[in-house]
Amino acid sequence: MALCAASLAACSATSAPSIALDSVNPHHAVVIVTGLSRGDLSALDRAHLSADEWTSVLRVTVYTRPGASAPMAVAGRYDIADGRVRFTPMLPFEPGRSYEIVFDPGAVPATRLRQIPKASRLIGVPLDAPTAPARVANVYPSGLDVPANLLRMYVEFIGQMGIRTGERYISAVDDSGRAITGALLPLDTDLWNPEHTRFTILFDPGRVKRGIFPNRAMGRPLKVGDAFTVVISRDWPDAHGRPLASEFRKEYRVGPAVERPLTTDDWRIAPPAAGSRDPVIVSFRAPLDHALLQRALTVVRGNAAVPGDVRIRGGETEWTLAPRDPWQAGAYTLVAAPELEDPAGNRIGHAFETRDGADDTRQSPMRLPFEIR
Repeated sequence: MALCAASLAACSATSAPSIALDSVNPHHAVVIVTGLSRGDLSALDRAHLSADEWTSVLRVTVYTRPGASAPMAVAGRYDIADGRVRFTPMLPFEPGRSYEIVFDPGAVPATRLRQIPKASRLIGVPLDAPTAPARVANVYPSGLDVPANLLRMYVEFIGQMGIRTGERYISAVDDSGRAITGALLPLDTDLWNPEHTRFTILFDPGRVKRGIFPNRAMGRPLKVGDAFTVVISRDWPDAHGRPLASEFRKEYRVGPAVERPLTTDDWRIAPPAAGSRDPVIVSFRAPLDHALLQRALTVVRGNAAVPGDVRIRGGETEWTLAPRDPWQAGAYTLVAAPELEDPAGNRIGHAFETRDGADDTRQSPMRLPFEIR
C-alpha cells in the first residue's frame, strides 16, 4: 500500500521544471529539463510530438541582445529518458557563446500539457583552454590557373571553425580590388565538412552554365585572361568565437572553360614495387576536385579496399596511396566513384554543360586494373 501511495504521489506531484546543461561529454553537451512529475513526463511522452511541435515545446536559440536580429534556432534531437527531457544539438554548442532555452509545453494545443509550468534559462558552454585562433591553411584549387567555368572551391582551416557560413566573410575581387558582382552563390546553409575544418565555396551555376537565363543576361563571372583574388576576411569567427589569425588572399588566373567530360583514358597509374610501402601514384591531365579526390578513388585487391594514407599533390593532378602494409604482388584495381568531378563540375562521361539534372552518380564506378610485381 505504501508503494502504491508513493507512486500515486509521484504521478500527481506538481512539476517544477529546471533547465541545465549536461556536459558529461565535454565535446557535445546536451540540454536537459528535470523536475517534471511522472504524470507530466508521461503526458509529454504520450503526446507523440512532431519535430515542429518539439521545437515549440523546447526552443533552443543562439542568444541575441534585445532589439537585435531574430535569434537563430539550433537544430537537434529531442527525447525523453531517465525521468528527463533532453535536447542533443546536431552540432556541438560553440564554446563561449550563450544560448536561450525556453521550455513551454503549453505552446502546443494539448490540454494535459498546458498545465505543465514554463521555464527558461540562458546557458553557455565554457571556453576550452586557450589555443591559437584558427587560420586558413589553403584555398582549393591550389594551383594558379582555373577555368572560366569554375564551379566549386574550398577553404581549408587549421583549427575548428564555428557554425557560421562564409557568405559574409568570403569575396572574389578583380585585379583592381572591386568585388566581382554575383560571382558566388549566396547560400545561407551548411557547407561545412563534419569537422568544421573545410568550407565549400560555390560559384553561381546559373551564371556558369551556358544557356540558362542568368548566364544569358550577365555571362560567366570569370572572364578568360582576367585575374581575380579570393579574400577570406579575418572577421570569420572560429569555434571559440575569435577572429581568424589573419586575413587570407589567394590569386588566380582565368583560363579557357573546360566543357568536356572527364575521361580516364589520360590517367596514368605508376605501380610501386611488391614488398615496399611506396605509394601508388595516379596522375591526371588536369586538376580534379580536391575534396572529392579524397574519397572518390579507392584501390582494391579482390573485393577488399587497400587501407593506407591518401595524399593529393601537384595542384590536384596527382593522387597517391601509401599502404598500411607492404604491397603484395598481384592484380589490383583503381576504382573511381561516379561522383568524382573536376573544379568545373564535369564528371566521367558527363560534362556539366550537358548534364540534364538526372542523378548520374548511380552509374557503375570506373575500374582501372593494374599490376604490382
